Amino acid sequence: MKTPYDAALRVRQRELDEVSSAIRAEAGALGAVEQERMRVATALAREADLAASDLALASPGWQRRMRGERQALSARETELQARLDALREVAVDAYGVLRGIENAADDYRAEAQRSEAAAEQSATDDISAAAFLRTLRAR
Repeated sequence: MKTPYDAALRVRQRELDEVSSAIRAEAGALGAVEQERMRVATALAREADLAASDLALASPGWQRRMRGERQALSARETELQARLDALREVAVDAYGVLRGIENAADDYRAEAQRSEAAAEQSATDDISAAAFLRTLRAR
């Protein structure tokens, strides 16, 4: 049964789908940054171990560059996490609005069914009353 809320439901569902897609994209980017940060940390630890065993292998310039990369990745991770948190809040709000509209549509359908049932009952009552009156007149 169509309701006056159907268009709003479709719009809100599309918005929620878009937010969900954005959340998936941000989560994927966050995962990639986390993996890259772990790769840098592992490379730094490995280089530090090598440098500890042989000072000729020490590369302060490379280590500075890798530390800078690690800091940049940490900053990017923080930024992505903040955007992901904001998108999740938007999704929660959108879902709440969607559920409210769905409830209103359900209430509309239930009221329409109650009205239809009441009309059918009234028609049945009228037919029964008319039949009863005919039997009274026939006597």
